[in-house]
Amino acid sequence: MVALQKCLITMFKLVLCLYLIPVTSFSQTIKYRQYKSGEVSTYKLTSEVYRNEKFSGKTVSIAQLKVVKDTEFFSEEISWLSKVSSTGKDTINFDSLARKVKPYKISLSPEGEVLLPKLTIPEVVGDITDLNTFFVAVAPALNIQKLSLKNKSFINDKPIQGNFADSIVILYGTDCIQVAQNLLAAAKDYVIVETKFTPPLSFCLDPLFDTITKKSFEQFNNIQMIQKSIDGKLNLLWGVENFTIITRINSKSGKILNARMNNFLNLRMRYNSSQDLKTYTIEMPVTIKRIVELELLK
Repeated sequence: MVALQKCLITMFKLVLCLYLIPVTSFSQTIKYRQYKSGEVSTYKLTSEVYRNEKFSGKTVSIAQLKVVKDTEFFSEEISWLSKVSSTGKDTINFDSLARKVKPYKISLSPEGEVLLPKLTIPEVVGDITDLNTFFVAVAPALNIQKLSLKNKSFINDKPIQGNFADSIVILYGTDCIQVAQNLLAAAKDYVIVETKFTPPLSFCLDPLFDTITKKSFEQFNNIQMIQKSIDGKLNLLWGVENFTIITRINSKSGKILNARMNNFLNLRMRYNSSQDLKTYTIEMPVTIKRIVELELLK
């Protein structure tokens, strides 16, 4: 009992606690999300970013999710309540912009989908996509309901092709990810699932140019993007993306209680490329490390 209570204190101590949690009580597959009409949940999303191993900034945002009934299944309508960003020196409040995001729906119902809404507020794009990623990780489409004591891990058959362009800052963005699910621990009230997103064993992008088809960092490149730069120029980035999400889920309701994402990108960047991508100022390596946490407040 003491060991279990310690594990419940925080997700940060998860690794230390996994071996202390008995899993013998968990014998059935993970339930689908059990929605209750009108139920309101509030989540805090915290993100820290490191570029080339140096701290770049931290954001804290709050989203409210309300369960609504669609024609045949339940969804959660998402509204953004607040956002604050800090670089360590300066703090900027984006609350008014967060509240301008038009409410949109996602659903963990077997019939539902977890899709990105139309992205119109640049300052909140990252928050929207991160929250979406946490829900995608435990969505029925990625088959976590197949996990059990008899089937503690599996790899989804087909890699997932993604498009993350927002037409605001990221003018073009595609990735290709292989997804593996692992049951790490289970107790009476919750289960803990690890979702790993890694480059596939073969190249699966529609490359912007030939160099991207090669291995840049001992793995096949699985992400490419074009960002706006200055004076009408572009920044072209490509490389390897890996991320892992560990999620604690309520056993009865299927609701996310908290989660943590470690996201690492090892990229090459052509800075200030021309519109046809044939000329650029300089090519350089870029590493981005992101630690993102999701916490159910109420």
